[in-house]
Amino acid sequence: MKTSSKQSDRPQRNATLWLCMAVFLPPLFAADSCKMGNKQTGSVTAGPTGPAEVEVVTVERKDLAYTIEVPGTVEGIESASLYSKIGGFLDEIYVDIGDRVEEGKVLASLDVPELAKQRLQKQAAIASASAKVRQADAAIKQAEAEVKSSQAAVDESKTQRAEKEAELTLHMAEFKRLKNLVDNDVLEEKILDEVQSRIDIAAAGIKSTEARERTADAELLAKQSLVKQAEVAKEALEADVLVAEADLAQVETMQQYTKIVAPFSGLIVKRNVDPGAFIQSAEGNSAAEPLLVLTRIDSVRIKLDVPMAEVRWLDKKDTAVFDRIEALPDRVFRGKVTRFASALNTTSRMMRVEIELTNDEDNSLKPGFYGYVTLTLMEFPQSLTVPSSALLKNDEGKSFVYVVENGKCRREFVEIEYQDEEDAGIKMGLSEDDQVVATGGGRLADDDEVTIASTDPETE
Repeated sequence: MKTSSKQSDRPQRNATLWLCMAVFLPPLFAADSCKMGNKQTGSVTAGPTGPAEVEVVTVERKDLAYTIEVPGTVEGIESASLYSKIGGFLDEIYVDIGDRVEEGKVLASLDVPELAKQRLQKQAAIASASAKVRQADAAIKQAEAEVKSSQAAVDESKTQRAEKEAELTLHMAEFKRLKNLVDNDVLEEKILDEVQSRIDIAAAGIKSTEARERTADAELLAKQSLVKQAEVAKEALEADVLVAEADLAQVETMQQYTKIVAPFSGLIVKRNVDPGAFIQSAEGNSAAEPLLVLTRIDSVRIKLDVPMAEVRWLDKKDTAVFDRIEALPDRVFRGKVTRFASALNTTSRMMRVEIELTNDEDNSLKPGFYGYVTLTLMEFPQSLTVPSSALLKNDEGKSFVYVVENGKCRREFVEIEYQDEEDAGIKMGLSEDDQVVATGGGRLADDDEVTIASTDPETE
């Protein structure tokens, strides 16, 4: 393209030179000079009296693709910085950088004596609260026994009242019978006084038993209330047991944090501590440092950034080739776009893209490896192809080429689906095996007569 740009500037410079000479030379020579200044150079050559000679290419089908090349960096598919949730002294560390570990493996342990003492205290609190619950059980049983006793007293007073009521009924019946005899002068009236006395005694007895019954009912209610109070007290003590058990569980959970465990299988890539070091709690402490960094590398992410201008073509499943890795100069890894951010970094104005690759058995791709990724953003299989140099535009900005047929050039407007510095893919306007002017078409006009330049090396 640079060469053709220089060629397009040459006619203007020649024309200026000959114009200056024309001021001092006779008109005949000035006219000849102007003809020489308008002589075109390049791929289209006009003969003295014949048609222009042009270089042509045949339209053919090619597999075209729009690709970009960006640097990419390898990272593990998962990575975790392992901190300590609690503070303490590092007792032992069982791994070092480069070690492969399995999920659940204990990587380091801390010594926190305070937790052992707290555990003993919580166990003692549970034992004390449990003993109080047993005391409450005993109090409930005693209260329930007293309720039974009070209930028996109530039942006894009711029985006594029933007996007194029966006696009263009997004495009143006897009084009625005797009164009839007295009214008939069979018996003396004084005998009624004796029966009336027995009636009064029975009535008084009923009142007495009723009073004892009310007293027994009140005692029963009091005892039942004591049972409820004892049950409520037991519930409170049982809640104390639950609190103590929760406190113990919390301490035991904190004790589990004294062991740093691998959350997944992977590779230890960083170790920052040694036994005996005091480890700060990471909870609410931004200054805390991780003990270890674990990375999973059976699969890896290739991270890259795509310029804003190319983002519009980006799509999941776009093919990618990762190569030119300095540590693996002969290796080529192929994959597809797995995900992208769908937002630009406000500083770089580029979009983060990730490609997941399954590592080989030797885990050849290591975190931090650097190479280049060729992304195929669009593919145009078997596209009708011409050199980009054959494309021209009219004043309206429409693209066209010159097709050579029967010794003449014909302007054909085309629709372009792809173009780079070398090739252009034509969507509409041409047919396979058409012959088009390769370069210099800007010096031609529609329906000009042309001859096809020979491509024989000996002729040249």
